[in-house]
Amino acid sequence: MSSKKGLHELYAADAAHADRLLWERSTDPLTRRGFLRGSGLAAMSAALGASIPFADYMPGGLIPAALAQSDEPFALPGKDGLIILNDRPINAETPAQLLNDDVTPASRMFVRNNGIPPDSANMQADDWVFEIGGESCLKPMSMTVADLKRLFRHHTLQLQIE
Repeated sequence: MSSKKGLHELYAADAAHADRLLWERSTDPLTRRGFLRGSGLAAMSAALGASIPFADYMPGGLIPAALAQSDEPFALPGKDGLIILNDRPINAETPAQLLNDDVTPASRMFVRNNGIPPDSANMQADDWVFEIGGESCLKPMSMTVADLKRLFRHHTLQLQIE
């Protein structure tokens, strides 16, 4: 069985390790060692045949855009037919011809993420805690997802989003 991994899979598993493995650099650019290992960027620049703008300031753990491009089409599971505008962060819109239902089904709702969502394989909703607090809060409290489900009834409403 082969232990080869693709670039995206390698970075998803451990970005700092991927940086060390591929570019021989530490994610700490403030040390002499980190500076010397940053020379891996120079090697990458030579391999690409182009300079990397602001390579000195490139943070560790990121895949350079030139290497992140893929011919493989990006798809959102459960969102067939949406037009993908961006994949990092995910941004997709619904074509007008798919908006002919009286109520738009969840599979046709647009997607707007302002950041990169966490890996769903590592998320455990049972561990989440909802906290209410701050300097203006008179009664700080926290609840788990199970508490929220137990204390509040589920409602389904038909609403309009503009």
